Amino acid sequence: MILADLSIKRPVFITVIVAALVIVGILCYTSLTINNVPQTDLPYVTVTINENGASPAQLEANITKKVEDVVGQISGVKHISSTMTLGVSNTAVEFDMDKSPYLAVQEVKDKVASIRGELPQDIDEPVISRYDFLASPVLSIAVTGKEELKELSWLVDEVIAKKLYTIKGVGTVNIYGNTERQIQIKLRKEKLAAYGLTVQEVVNSLKSVNLEGLGGAVSNKNNEISLQIDNRVQRVTDFNDIVVARRNGVNIRVADIAEVIDGAKENSSLSFFQGKQAVGIDVIKQSGANTVQVVDGVKKELTNLKELIPEGVNVNIVQDNSVGIRNSVNDVVKSILEGCLLAILVVFLFLNEWQSTLITAITLPTVIISTFIALKVMNFSLNTMSLMALSLSIGLLVDDAIVVIENIVRHLHLGKTPVQAAKEATSEIGPAVLAATMTMVSVFLPTAMGKGFIGRYFFEFGLTVVFSVLCSLFMALTVVPMLASKLLKNRKKKRKGIFYQILNNFNQFFEKLAEKYSRFLAVVLQHRLITLSLVMVLFLASLTLLSLLGLQIDPKTDDNMLMVLADLDSGLALTKASQKAEEIEKIINKYSEVKSIYTKVEKEQISFVVNLLKKNDRKDSARLIASKMRQDLKKVPGIELAINAANDTDALKEVRISIEGDNNEALRSFAFKAKKLMSQDPHARDVSLNYKPGKPQMKLLVDNDKAADLGVNTVSVINTLHSLFEGINVGKYKTEEDSYDVRVSMQGKQQSNLASLNGLYVPGSNDQMVLLDQVTKKIFTTTDATLNRYDRNRQIELSANVTGIAADDFLNEYLNKFKNEMMVPAGISIKAGGMNATMQEGFMGLVIALAMGVLFIFMVMAAQFESFLDPLAIMFSLPLALIGAIVGLYLTGSTMGFTALIGIIMLMGLVVKTAILLIDFTIQRMKEGMGINEALIEAGQVRFRPILMTTLSTIFGMVPVALATGAGSEMRVPMAYAVIGGLFSSTLLTLFIIPVVYTLLHDLKGLFKKVISWEASKKSV
Repeated sequence: MILADLSIKRPVFITVIVAALVIVGILCYTSLTINNVPQTDLPYVTVTINENGASPAQLEANITKKVEDVVGQISGVKHISSTMTLGVSNTAVEFDMDKSPYLAVQEVKDKVASIRGELPQDIDEPVISRYDFLASPVLSIAVTGKEELKELSWLVDEVIAKKLYTIKGVGTVNIYGNTERQIQIKLRKEKLAAYGLTVQEVVNSLKSVNLEGLGGAVSNKNNEISLQIDNRVQRVTDFNDIVVARRNGVNIRVADIAEVIDGAKENSSLSFFQGKQAVGIDVIKQSGANTVQVVDGVKKELTNLKELIPEGVNVNIVQDNSVGIRNSVNDVVKSILEGCLLAILVVFLFLNEWQSTLITAITLPTVIISTFIALKVMNFSLNTMSLMALSLSIGLLVDDAIVVIENIVRHLHLGKTPVQAAKEATSEIGPAVLAATMTMVSVFLPTAMGKGFIGRYFFEFGLTVVFSVLCSLFMALTVVPMLASKLLKNRKKKRKGIFYQILNNFNQFFEKLAEKYSRFLAVVLQHRLITLSLVMVLFLASLTLLSLLGLQIDPKTDDNMLMVLADLDSGLALTKASQKAEEIEKIINKYSEVKSIYTKVEKEQISFVVNLLKKNDRKDSARLIASKMRQDLKKVPGIELAINAANDTDALKEVRISIEGDNNEALRSFAFKAKKLMSQDPHARDVSLNYKPGKPQMKLLVDNDKAADLGVNTVSVINTLHSLFEGINVGKYKTEEDSYDVRVSMQGKQQSNLASLNGLYVPGSNDQMVLLDQVTKKIFTTTDATLNRYDRNRQIELSANVTGIAADDFLNEYLNKFKNEMMVPAGISIKAGGMNATMQEGFMGLVIALAMGVLFIFMVMAAQFESFLDPLAIMFSLPLALIGAIVGLYLTGSTMGFTALIGIIMLMGLVVKTAILLIDFTIQRMKEGMGINEALIEAGQVRFRPILMTTLSTIFGMVPVALATGAGSEMRVPMAYAVIGGLFSSTLLTLFIIPVVYTLLHDLKGLFKKVISWEASKKSV
């Protein structure tokens, strides 16, 4: 071959190239970004619109539907989902993957702007942005101490957060559980009534003072002087002296009707760490930033801040995503190194020469290091997928070198010189090595071309494998023959000693085994149909195990963490929610495996981040601890629980079913029936709906006739109630350091009591005061706390965790059960929801990639052998691999999922190598005039050693992955089980079945030729 001949003739030239690849590869490795998952720019756009005080139903009618209709007109829209809570409408638009995310954002902005005049006038400006799936906190911090919450909040806002923003790679710093300074003017309703003042009059007066602004400039020929108007309040107490009205010639001041308080905003959330009130900080990195570097930068800055932090204040790291990433990277690197050593050991055992072992030892790390160049050029990162690809490739990368070097050694033993052996052996085996490598490329290239979210996720995985095997091919055809021509000798020295005697015995054993194999193969070729029938029975029997494996598309990992989510009854106050959180914390703290608890409390939901001891330091898995904890937490009344071994709330539920329809009553009724049915299943846990009814509400119905008679308009009623009970900002109080809201509302006790509605006045005609009760009627009712929509229909999502059954099996079972056993109302549809739908779509994409890979394998081999019939014999090795893969997964208790399927895809490329080596050698011997049976028997005997070497090197390369127990190992282990089992069965059976099938096809080809010849002779006669 040209490459081999060039390498042997010009060793310095190829050495320089390889050295350059290694140097550049090391430089590229050091500059690669380290993240948990691949960076993906997905075309997802969110539209958030706030309307203060609007109910979810009002938002749906006045805002959400209009936004959905207009963005639905944009080309490439795939799905639209919306969520409406009190005062907030959030719409997410998913586009086809080929849509540019930045173009999608601009088009959504243009469409929303076109309907701005149709939306309510009192909404905040719509916020439209690209949704980043990786914009989750890389580091969570809890600040606790003896100081008051007000002082802690100031420390976090003014000192810590501002410093964190200066760190390279930090995108956003979110703060929870803090208090913000606010100047509060608390109105007394009895004083307002006594002075004959309306709320609106007070608000307008306060808005007209405490102002500053430019008044223009005075200029002449020589200079210009600007005019500045300043009516700002200098001290908080000065608010008491502001005149808000004048009655009977007397000024009425704020102090006469209200109390001025230098206080804090009402908390929307509370944070606790280890039971102590805390201020929480979430650090979110910039898109594409290195997670590990960002976290290291934050920790370094926190260390530098110790001098500025008062004594008694503790800055606690609650959640550190970089730990899992580091551990996962270290575990994969460890598996790679162990796999390399085991693969090299296999070479030494079989070839019994340090020179050939050294060649392999040089080739393997060189290939891996060279692969980093391609990763850098493609802007890939070191993440779960790319590292999994490298760990998967260890056995592959040494295969090409083993086959070439073993053939060179065989030629040396035939008496050829090292240079002659290197040239002729590489030329002989080169086409087979090239074909085998191209089959691997054919298998993995389709995985990088998948569509959808999962397709993007596997893009780096597929191309990393492709780059690595191409580097392996280059090294096998250049470095290996060059080093072999320099290092190998045509005569083996006889070494003495027990160690070398063991190695000699080992090789003699395999030589005898090869002879026995060739003799047994001769017998098998005499009983072809029986042999083929037995293998078919084995294959069909293995398929019956598929139903027992279970389908768990996304394997769950143990990240030393639990997430606990407690949904509360609607209408609960924050203080009451805090008490409930304390009750739950006491139960969680009973478990000795719990290291720390970080709690976020909101009015309708409490979330707990439970850090566990490292999994090597505890007896039970995270999932088992979660199961035990669930039983204890069920005793807490008034909560709907969700608990799982996850590190984010999106992964908290394993099963999600979307129920959609346009009939609201039918939708709600069916959803509750479905929940009841699923709750009765012993496998179901944490069954819940994302629909929450029953939030208490009081409606004030305005009597239009009375209101018209008294000159009261509805706007004044709304403004009065909103100002008193919700509060309204009337300006800013500015200091040298910052500015703070000035907010008007009713006094605290009056604000929290419905009886305060009695005796309220609203403005009427002729400046008269009208009692609110005169023009309104009170009705108690309930309203939806949250509404959800999907593709312009109302949606309710049913979700659950499962135990004792694979999640996707449970999902499919209930999808069928709901459709077949329950009376589904007309207009109601049921399908997989959330990540379940995304995962199912991605899983089908991998199945299609597998089918494409098989097709490409056939095409590559057809081109290699210049025949459409010969590759069919090789294709018979594919089902043989499935036998071992399925049995391997079954015996180890694994489920069929993404990583197991990736292992099977890899097998498709691996197992054909064995068949290619056999058939390629057979064809060469048949061209030299040898009979088919004799050629197959000789091919089996000659290729027996390299076939076993490549198989064992790949198996041993995967053993560290299969035995790994480190962070994220649960994701990679099923893949290793599938590969090891599949290689074992395929190698064992391929050595016999491929010759049998090849002879049958050869006979069939001969029969066709005879028929054609007979037809031709018949026509000539």
